[in-house]
Formats: sequence, C-alpha cells, structure tokens
Amino acid sequence: MTVLENFTNKTHQRADMIIEILLGGYFLLGIGLSFYYGTWVIAIGVGGLNLLGYYLTKLTFKGKNYHHYYASAGLSIFMAQFIYQMHGMFEMHFTAFIAAVAVIAYQNWRTLIPLTLVIVLHHSAFAYIQYVGFTQDDPSLKAIYFTQLNYMTFETFLFHAILFALAAFLAGIYSFDLEKITKQRAIDFTRLEGAQAISLKNLHFANEIAKGNYEEVATDESQDELGRALGDMRKNLLESTNRERKDKFVNVGLAEMADITRKYNTNTEELAFQTIRYLIKYLKANQGGLFMAEEEQDRKVLKLKACYAFERKKYLQKTIEIGEGLVGQCFQESDRIYLKSVPTDYVRITSGLGDAPPTCLLLVPIKNNDVVEGVMEIALFHELEEYQIQFIEKVGENLASVINNLKINERTKVLYENSQQQSEELKSQEEEMRQNLEEISATQEEMKRKTFESDSRLHAINDSGIASIEFDLKGTILTANQSFLKLMEYSLDEVQGKHHRIFVTRAYAESDEYRIFWHDLAQGIAKPGEFQRQTKSGKTVFIYGSYSIIRDLNGLPFRVLKLATDLTELRRNNGIK
Repeated sequence: MTVLENFTNKTHQRADMIIEILLGGYFLLGIGLSFYYGTWVIAIGVGGLNLLGYYLTKLTFKGKNYHHYYASAGLSIFMAQFIYQMHGMFEMHFTAFIAAVAVIAYQNWRTLIPLTLVIVLHHSAFAYIQYVGFTQDDPSLKAIYFTQLNYMTFETFLFHAILFALAAFLAGIYSFDLEKITKQRAIDFTRLEGAQAISLKNLHFANEIAKGNYEEVATDESQDELGRALGDMRKNLLESTNRERKDKFVNVGLAEMADITRKYNTNTEELAFQTIRYLIKYLKANQGGLFMAEEEQDRKVLKLKACYAFERKKYLQKTIEIGEGLVGQCFQESDRIYLKSVPTDYVRITSGLGDAPPTCLLLVPIKNNDVVEGVMEIALFHELEEYQIQFIEKVGENLASVINNLKINERTKVLYENSQQQSEELKSQEEEMRQNLEEISATQEEMKRKTFESDSRLHAINDSGIASIEFDLKGTILTANQSFLKLMEYSLDEVQGKHHRIFVTRAYAESDEYRIFWHDLAQGIAKPGEFQRQTKSGKTVFIYGSYSIIRDLNGLPFRVLKLATDLTELRRNNGIK
C-alpha cells in the first residue's frame, strides 16, 4: 500500500465515521419528528431502508467507495423524508446544507453529485405536484408536501435552487482542495520518511565505523552528500585496514621467524625443519620442503634438509642436480616459480580422507645479495596473495643470511673453536640488539601511523557534519567537535571539564535512570537511540546517536564517544513537539 493510499484510507475511515453518525442521527430525528403528525411508518420504513441500503452497499462492495455516493444520496432522501414528516416545514430544507457540509469529509467533489441530483429531482417533482393544484383536485395526492407556503413564486424557487447550488459548488471546491492537500501531505511525508531513513542509515554506518566495523555497507551514496562522504571514508578506512592487516601479517611473521632463526642458528637441519614447519602452519598450507646447496664431489647439488607433511615417496631421492626439475630450475634461475596448475604426477597431498593434487605450488629461492643458498617448496589447496609471496621471499632472504653464517661458522669451527664460541655469543647479542632496534623502530613507526590514521578518522567525522563529543567513564567532558558545540550553543571552553548533566534537565540528572545510564557506560555497555537534550539557552533538541565505548589495549573501557545527528527539525515538521 502506497503512502497516498494510506492517507486516503484514513481520510475515508474518518469520513465514514462522521457520515454514519449523521445517518444514525437523521434516523433518530425522523423517529422524533413522528410525534408531530404520526408519521411512524415513514420514519421507520423510509429511514430504516435508507440506513439499511447504506450498510448493504458498504458490505457488498468492500474495497470500493460506492457507499460514499449512496451516503450522499441517502442524506438527501432523509431531507425529503423530514420535509414530508413536517408537512413542508421550510426549515427542513436546511438539512440539505448539513448534508453538503458532511460529504466534504470524503474529500471527493464527485460525492456531491448524488446529493444534488436527488435534491433537484425531489424539489422539482414535489414543487410541481404541489403548485399545479394536484393536491387540491386529487385527494390521493393531498399528502404531498414541498413547503408550508400557500404558494411559492418561481423567483422564490429559483433563489432557493441557486443558493443550494452555490453551497454545493463551494463544498465541491473545498473537497477538491482538501484532496489536493492530502496528496501533497502524502508526498511530503514520503520525502520526510526517505530523508529520515537515509539519515538513520548514515548514522548506523557511522556507529559501525566507530566500532571498527569497516565492512559495514553504507546507504546509497548517490542519495546525499553525507552518504557519499561516509562511503569514501569507508573505502579509505577499509583500504587502510587491509593494508594494516597485510603489514601485520608480514611483520608478525618476520618477527616470529627471527625468533626461530635466533633459537636454531647453530643447527642447519633443525633450523630448516622449524622454518618449513612454521611457514606451512602460518600460511595454512598443506606440504612443504626445504633444500640447501652443498658441495659434493667437486660439484654443487641441492639436498633435502627438511620436509613437512610430504608423502614419503615424494622424496626418496633427497639429492637434486642444479637445473633438474622445478626445484633445480628455481635455484638455477634464482627466481620464484608459482604454479596455479600443478601436474597430477608431481606431488599429491594426502590425509585421512584420501589424497589429491595441490591447487598451487610455490618455489622460492633462499638467496641474499644474489647468492642462492637453497630452495623452499610449498604446496597448497588455495591460492596465495602477492603480499604472502613477498613475505616468503623476505623469509628466504633472512634465512639465506643465517645459512650463510652457519656455513662460515661450520668451516671455521675446527680451527677457531674457542674463539668461535665468543664470536657466536657476540654475534647473537648484536643480532638481538639489531632485532630489538628494528622492532622498536617498527613499533614507533606503527604507533605514529596509527595515531595519524586515528586523527584522520576524527577529521573525517568532523568534516561530515556529525556531532561528536568525548567523555571519561564518569561523564566528564573531554572534548567536542564544532557540530556538537553549535547544536548545544556552547563553546569548547564552556563544556570542557564539565559533567554531561549540563545537557539534561535537573530532574533527569538527579534520577536513578540517569545514574544507571552512566553506570552501564562505565561497564562497557553502549547506548544507541534517540535522546532529548537541552541547549545552553534551555531549548529542547532531539538527537539520534550512540554512546560508544572506546577500549584500551587490554579491552577495558576507558572513554565514551558519542556520535549523533539532529532530529529536532524533522520531529517538528512531523508535528512532534
């Protein structure tokens, strides 16, 4: 059902109630008039049938407006009945004007047509019968009445008709104007509903941003400037979040790999196993192997140092010539090989449910400064993103450096065993210091970036026109943007350090409800909804927003952020004070 149909139905329901009260009143009036001349049969018969005809029409043609036209004709029939019952009393003609005014309630000028036609037919016929002398010459017609006057001139009758026609015409114009007003109200209401819906969607989206849910879909960005601004902000925040997620993946992985290399930097095979084991789990891969280059009979070959989850027959041959197969080719070309279509006979991933060829295969050279120390091979059922492959290459660079150091250490261990121990301890300390410095530098850079992004988010919210204010958990005001200060008619100096109760009435500020409100916020319970507040001048404003919780690194609430939009003008336009 459209808004216009809803408005029209409500108008017709009110009009039906008015008309039905009037019809019932007219029926009772007819009963009352029967006491004058004993016209009981006319009052009950004509009035009852008239009333019955209205309700039969209404019930028979549900969903249609035929009973409106019957009601118009029925009111004029009651007028004729009253004139008859009172033997032509002139005042009974006035009930036609009452009927015309009542029918205006339908806001349909066409409903005046049956009223006018019945009155014209009644007046013309009864006036003609009464004034041509039929009532005197024919005793059977002596009960026909039109007026109590002995005679009504044509001029008098003409004025009578013209006055009623004018009244009916004015009633029709008023009905037509009311119908147009109702349609315009429906259009305005639809627009207001649409604007409110967009505003609520934008506010909901802003609340989701405040919660860190950047995947939330905004309203149609083409509908208003705020929607487009929120959409742009969402895109930027989502890009920033994805970038942060990728950076975190790489940084955490490199940090954990650094711990592994520090822990197993004295044993090549243990380092290889722990490295490939960690990478398979961190990447959610399925199988993997790590080959290292070694000298054998005056030639360089690739030997399997560690494997994880590979079926045994895959690596019966643990030595591979340079350039042989995909592993040898990766080492020789010193470049990664990433296959998204793996030959079925190359390798199969086995489990308790069976075996199947992998979807993707990645081979990355372990190299540093163009010196290749080995090859990492990883098989997966899912594809890797570019940042994940780059992470593995960085791991390969770090691992190559460690392997190179291991080789140097192993060569010199026999000759410099005593000094090697001291040298390794020093290198370990230096490596730890370097890693610590790198981690500190990365942490400082990360904090600087997050601070800048947080400031950018706040600026984006301020530029969007959304009112925002920040409190501590006790309700003390910390800061507020210009949109909020303008709405509440304060400056920042006037509210900073004050309690939230300056925006509410004294009675509400002293109530248990207000105390519980801030107690819930201190416990980390957000409070979304519509709120009534007072400005500095004492004016009442209505805002829709959310008191959201800002948490510290431990997940505990330590501040309250409120984002809101002003609904005062909208409520006033809808007639709400």
